[in-house]
Amino acid sequence: MSREHSYNPWDIYHSDERVRKVMESLVDGTFSPDNKELFRDVYNSLLGSDRSDEYFVLKDFASYVEAQERLERAYKNKDEWARMAVINTAKSGKFSSDRTIREYADEIWNLKPLHIEL
Repeated sequence: MSREHSYNPWDIYHSDERVRKVMESLVDGTFSPDNKELFRDVYNSLLGSDRSDEYFVLKDFASYVEAQERLERAYKNKDEWARMAVINTAKSGKFSSDRTIREYADEIWNLKPLHIEL
């Protein structure tokens, strides 16, 4: 889509009322009554030029909303939410910040540990 330059975020802006409302709220003072320009850069990054929305944020908006709605339904079912949380935690694998930092030091930064006697 980006290679053919066929994506135009304005098409989504004009065809999806939810996108239009969100975008307008960035520049109408909804989130910053004292400074309506506070989020102008965000607005411009999505709609400001022919290079706008390079990550297809507006194109993905409907899918994002659907995912949030599924998440909300799941969260309201406390038993299912707890089951999903336990499974997610169990499948997350071993995590240790000490191990991760040590691996970064060894494999990325090529640093040797410095032992300090206290």
